[in-house]
Amino acid sequence: MNSLELTLSAIYGIPEKIPFNPFIMHLAATLFGVDYNHKYCQNPGILAEAQIRCADFFDIDHVNVSTDAYREANAWGVEIDWSSHTPVAKSYLKVSEFDSIETPNLLSNQRILNRVNAVKILSEKVGGEQCVVGWIEAPFAEICCLFDLVNVLKLCRYDDWDKKITSLIDRVLPIQKEFAKLQIEAGAHIIGAGDSAISQIGPFRYEKCCLSATKDLFNFIQKDIPVLYHICGDNGTIDKEGRDMLQLVSSTGAAILDLDYQINLKLAKEKIGNKNCIKGNTNTQILGSQTYSINDVSSEIERTIELGKPHGMYQYAAGCEWPWEPISMASRNLGIARTLVEKLGKY
Repeated sequence: MNSLELTLSAIYGIPEKIPFNPFIMHLAATLFGVDYNHKYCQNPGILAEAQIRCADFFDIDHVNVSTDAYREANAWGVEIDWSSHTPVAKSYLKVSEFDSIETPNLLSNQRILNRVNAVKILSEKVGGEQCVVGWIEAPFAEICCLFDLVNVLKLCRYDDWDKKITSLIDRVLPIQKEFAKLQIEAGAHIIGAGDSAISQIGPFRYEKCCLSATKDLFNFIQKDIPVLYHICGDNGTIDKEGRDMLQLVSSTGAAILDLDYQINLKLAKEKIGNKNCIKGNTNTQILGSQTYSINDVSSEIERTIELGKPHGMYQYAAGCEWPWEPISMASRNLGIARTLVEKLGKY
C-alpha cells in the first residue's frame, strides 16, 4: 500500500498503520534552503520540489500546497504584505464597499494560478504514490481574510448581524467552489479548507452564520474528492444552550477533521465516532519550544498516537503547522514523530 492509498484508507476505517501526515509549510522551505515569502510562496515549482524533498526525507505520506490564507482574498483585491515571516494582508476591503467590487476572474490572478500549478506539478511528479492536498479557505475564514476578523465581529452589533455575515459568505462561496474545482482538475486528491478563526465566534454564531455554507462547500467538493477541515484553536466549546462546537464542525460532513492541541482527543473520538476521520492534535507548543526536553516531546507524540489510534480513522499530525525554528530542533522532533508513528502506529 503506497502513501496515497494509506492516507485515503484511513479516512474510511482502519488502515494498515497510521498515516504520517504532519502539516509542513515553512519547514519545507527552510530545509530546501529557500526564502519562504519570495520563493516558496511565489514559485510553484520551488514549492513542489521542497514538499517532495521534505516528504521523501521524513517519509511523509502527503504533500500539500498551503502557504497562507490570502490567495482568494488577493483575487478579490486584498494587497499582500511580504515583509513578515509569512504573507499577510497589507490592508483589508471595506464591508460597505463589497457590493461594488467586481467578482474576480480567478484565472487572471497569479497567486491563484501559482497554487493550481503547484498542485499540477505535484500530481505529475508524485501523484501516483503520494497524496496531493490542495487548499482553500473555509467560508468564515475567507471573509475574515477579506475584511479582518475584528471588522467581521463588529457586524454582530447590529440586530440583523446574521444576515450581514451570511450575505458576505454567500458572495464568496462560488469563488471558493471554483478555486477548489481548479485544484481538483489539476490533480488534488484531497482539498484542505482552513478555518483559523471559528473558535473565536463560538457555537451559536457558527451555527447561525457559517454551518450551512460550509456544508454546501464541502458537499460540492466531496462529489469529487474528500475534504480536510483544518480548524485552529479550542473548538471543544459547549455553550449554555448545549450547542457543541465539536459536534457542529463534525456535522459539516468533512471527511477529515484536523484538530488543534486544545481539543481532548479521546473525547473527540468518542463524540465523533465514525462520522469523520481525525487528524492532528500533538501540542505545537511542546514541539516548538526549546524549554521542553526530548522526553517531553516523545511523551506528547506518544500520547497523541495512543489516543488517536483506536478503531482507526486517524492520521498523525501536530495540532497545526509543524514548528520550523530552530531548524535543528524542528527536524529532530519531526524525526522523533516519524519513528514513533512507525513503532506505535501499526494495527
